[in-house]
Amino acid sequence: MKRKVTVLGAGNGAQTLAGDLASRGHEVTLYEHPDFADKIRDINLKGNKILLTNTLEKEGQLAQATTDIAVAMKGAEIIFFVAPTFAQTPIFKLAVPYFEAGQTLVIIPGNFGSFALRKILRESNGPDIYIAETDTLPYACRLIENGKINVWGIKQYVRIGTLPGKDYPVVEKILRDVFPVEIRELPNSMAAGLANTNMVVHCATMIMNAGRIESEKGNFRFYTDGMSPSVCKVQEAIDRERMAVAESLGIPLISALDGLKTMYNLQGETLHEALAENPAYGAHGPDAPKTMTHRYLSEDIPYLLVPVSMLGRITNVPTPVTDSIILLSETVNDAKYSDVGWNAEQLGIQGMSRNELIEFIR
Repeated sequence: MKRKVTVLGAGNGAQTLAGDLASRGHEVTLYEHPDFADKIRDINLKGNKILLTNTLEKEGQLAQATTDIAVAMKGAEIIFFVAPTFAQTPIFKLAVPYFEAGQTLVIIPGNFGSFALRKILRESNGPDIYIAETDTLPYACRLIENGKINVWGIKQYVRIGTLPGKDYPVVEKILRDVFPVEIRELPNSMAAGLANTNMVVHCATMIMNAGRIESEKGNFRFYTDGMSPSVCKVQEAIDRERMAVAESLGIPLISALDGLKTMYNLQGETLHEALAENPAYGAHGPDAPKTMTHRYLSEDIPYLLVPVSMLGRITNVPTPVTDSIILLSETVNDAKYSDVGWNAEQLGIQGMSRNELIEFIR
């Protein structure tokens, strides 16, 4: 069934999703914040066409590409938000006056953003909409230029949770014939945030490869060369803390290792073994960040690891390895990620006990 879809954001993931959905016959509008109007302008000059290469060889004809949020939101049945987490609140606030009752918004990946959106909607007396978030992007991709993307990997599935969790059956039915890969249920959107394994594989790898990143300027393979056995041991410690926090909230999560093995059909008994054999990330040459201010720290620390640490305090689950990576990242970048990242007030859960939080997310 042809659906009217809007994609908020115009980075590599957003352009890939918009192009893919358009190639499948959906009526797709791509939106970007006016501060980044050059992306939309470039796509307009290409006749609003997006070319996907490599694993996906297809072209999508967009209905429109715009920086006008009112135009983008009008009449959309499904809205996908695909942009960095730091852009969530600014774009949500722009979009609030234009939400229409019954719309479905899916944040890809969510990184707990559904909580911030729900708080904004309540404070502005916004309409009732369905809110969901995924644990990851469906694609492994890089922008060649605006309107042309190299897609070198497609996940077999992504996991989706809703806020509240009871809305999942409705959202699943809405997304069933639209979402580009299989979707699997998570208990709620808190589970989706905690299920995002970027916090496991990115952050410790950045810190433990700091010398190499600064001296080699990205001239090594991040997911293979950078993820040595020792680095992956620290990743696995963070993973255990993440799963312990989730378990304390009644959320069953699989390990990052098991998730990667099923998502990419990999083998291995450790994260190092699985990542070293992952062609989606290891077969396209040097791809490591060039600086320590890369989003693997500047986004994944404040919007993934900081919330895990905060939830650990609410649930009395210790997170010492997570906390150490946060502290080292703040020290390296002269940043206060604990202050700029998600806190309980921004997520609308301030003052809640563990049991109250469990009831809220259900």
